[in-house]
Amino acid sequence: MDNKLQKFELHYYLKDNSHSMNAFVRNKAEKDFLEAIKRIGEILDSELKIETEAYQEGGLVEILTFSGVVLTFLSPAINKIITHYATRNTQGEALDKKIKEVTLKNLELDSHKKELEIEEQIDKRLNDKLAQKYISNFYKKIDSYEKVEKIGYRSLENDEDEFIVERKDFKSFILHDDTTILEDDDAMIEIISPVLKEGKYNWRGKYKNEKIDFSMADYNFKQEVIEGKHTFLNGSSINCHLEIKIIFDEFEDEKSKNYRVLQVFGTKELELSELKLREAGKKQKRRKWLNKHQGHFFDEIEEDTK
Repeated sequence: MDNKLQKFELHYYLKDNSHSMNAFVRNKAEKDFLEAIKRIGEILDSELKIETEAYQEGGLVEILTFSGVVLTFLSPAINKIITHYATRNTQGEALDKKIKEVTLKNLELDSHKKELEIEEQIDKRLNDKLAQKYISNFYKKIDSYEKVEKIGYRSLENDEDEFIVERKDFKSFILHDDTTILEDDDAMIEIISPVLKEGKYNWRGKYKNEKIDFSMADYNFKQEVIEGKHTFLNGSSINCHLEIKIIFDEFEDEKSKNYRVLQVFGTKELELSELKLREAGKKQKRRKWLNKHQGHFFDEIEEDTK
């Protein structure tokens, strides 16, 4: 348990030896930085009180003071942990190693097994997704402000060294979404709510027992529906080529899923009725038949030549 005041320095190095920043940029960015510190306090089982001292020049320097009872074994390393999150993509493993060394030394553990258990707990606290997200948002806002050339981070306990992140490295902290596109060229969608008029409206249906909203990209089929050529009753379905766009966040968790019907091959007016193929469906059926039987045909030729 630790209730000692600790001070942390956030140092903006500005172009032309300037000592001022756009207030909106700084306030918005530092809101995310403070949220990151708040989150770090949470993973250390503490509600940190954060105060700021008067700004200093030399670029622009802000001193943050932390107080509050930190209940975990990592309490002596809180400034180092903040520095870890703010510099992790540039400082390599050196700081992480130092955090572990200081922590294990303070604990004076009597077995290697206990050391490994503590190291595992430290690694978990050094890789918190939400803290990384707040740091990403901080750098995203600072990266868009050309006046900042680099940022320094320093614990003021024991006059420790400053860790510098150069502008060229800001983007390495910014997390990005990732998109994966899947296709099902023989999808069956039970229609819950069709779109019977012009406009960019989504249909609603059931695909693999999951209710989905989807856009209809088959223009010809849309026109047929608007013209009343298809009847949709309870249990009506379409057989189609479905595109599924899945967006994962920066932590590889699914963020959103969008569905789009590229082409409708056929329709079923009732659940137990036969599939009524459209021209596109007949062509697809012929292609599948050819792909299946061409393989057998070439296999037979190969056997005959042996």
